[in-house]
Amino acid sequence: MKQFIFICLLFATFQSINGQNLAPVISGFNVSVDAPNSSASLFYILNDAENDPLEVIVQFSKDGGKTYTTLESPDISGDIGFPVSSGIRTATCQNLDFSQPLKYVFRLIADDLQTFDIQALVDQVDSTRLRNDLTFIEGIRHNSTGLNHLNETRDSISRLFNNQNLHFENQSFPIGNLIGQNLIGTNPGTDSADQVVIVDAHYDTVANAPGADDNGSGTVGVMEIARLLSQYPSKKTQRYIGFDLEELGRLGSINYVNNGIPASESIKGVFNFEMIGYWSDQPNSQSLPTGFGLLFPLQTQEVANNQYRGDFITNVGNDASNSLGLLFSQAAQQYVPGLKVISLAVPGNGSLAPDLRRSDHASFWDGNHQALMLTDGANFRNECYHTPSDTLDEKLNFTFMSNVVKATLAAMAELVDIQHGDWATTAYDLSSGTHEPLPCSFHWLPGNRLMLQGEGCLEGEYTIELYDISGKQLMSRNVNLNIGVNNAIDLPSLPAGIYLAKLGGENTFYTQKIQIH
Repeated sequence: MKQFIFICLLFATFQSINGQNLAPVISGFNVSVDAPNSSASLFYILNDAENDPLEVIVQFSKDGGKTYTTLESPDISGDIGFPVSSGIRTATCQNLDFSQPLKYVFRLIADDLQTFDIQALVDQVDSTRLRNDLTFIEGIRHNSTGLNHLNETRDSISRLFNNQNLHFENQSFPIGNLIGQNLIGTNPGTDSADQVVIVDAHYDTVANAPGADDNGSGTVGVMEIARLLSQYPSKKTQRYIGFDLEELGRLGSINYVNNGIPASESIKGVFNFEMIGYWSDQPNSQSLPTGFGLLFPLQTQEVANNQYRGDFITNVGNDASNSLGLLFSQAAQQYVPGLKVISLAVPGNGSLAPDLRRSDHASFWDGNHQALMLTDGANFRNECYHTPSDTLDEKLNFTFMSNVVKATLAAMAELVDIQHGDWATTAYDLSSGTHEPLPCSFHWLPGNRLMLQGEGCLEGEYTIELYDISGKQLMSRNVNLNIGVNNAIDLPSLPAGIYLAKLGGENTFYTQKIQIH
């Protein structure tokens, strides 16, 4: 087996050198659960453009997708492990724990073991999408002066995380008469899920500012990375966070660091966006904090030699975060060579440079976690900081903003060990009633008809879907089923071959391979 895998990897390397290899795609993933017998049947379709042999794993969650356990033999059998080829595939799970009325989640990961093309991923960052997102988010986002838009922004972030199929949590915490809300989307790692990499930004504003740069720019940066990176599995856990109440003293991130990190987790790195949209190539558009030259003489000279132009992103870490800061700088140089980066490393937790502690990264420093602040310099560059003039208009540079997002995306993809694969989940909720697999079966009949048979079929309205072996949906039709009756459904004209038929209804579904002759 090891020799076979080695040969496949050599072949994969040859392909990647001679042209971009496409990641495999999972479609039609669903599960029929037999809770009384602690078992489940999995159905899915794999499609790999190059027909690479795939490694397939199945994971099971008893906490709604927050954590997963990988199912291994003898508890799972069928089309899993390595190698698995493209096509309609099945697996059977045994000895599952359905003892509690919970939301169970099955997760399927397919990896062709190819090298991931991070540059191709980085190139998908879309400055127009960043502008459109920021056009919506711009506006006062404050509990007393902009509560409606604050809630609209929360809804937008939450909806994105859910649409990306991330495990979503709203970490609510009371602060006097306020309820803060940290919005957290997680894609658990496939191999080292206890190792977590975070990209974050605060989404609140001060009372009088629409906060386009502070910190709408950081917020849309997190959203863009979540859209792109979370499509793919990774060995370490990806986490995306919108922090609340930063403007009241980092209250959201302090609460998260103190109360939101499980003891079993190890934070491998935090990329904190704090204003990433203001750029200027005008001389003297950049000023520096008092005492900056004493702590950072080389960087001060670099800014001075460039006539104090505000045309760079500042990569702020502390001594304990040196490796993370270096990773970001190298990612920028390799994948976004047009982005100018000035890197700083403050001693300890940054108390000697209080101006460099003014964002949520400092909460992680105080908790002894590696973290960076990526910033355009706030009030040391942007004269609209904390004023009603903090709007996107012509003030923000979306090429610069997208370049910062690109460099962060590249660094994060490397740090989480992104995989050249696909992932999909199916949830099964036992908390809302009885969910049983339909005791039915499909049979193809001459004349291109599909017969649904079985006296145990439940009466009601259902949807019948038909897929070919590549995962393409060929039919979707609503039907009414009657108890004890054989129900025949006309099919489209199809060539002979293997197909996947899926019958779905409220709280239940049934999937089966069928052969058309």
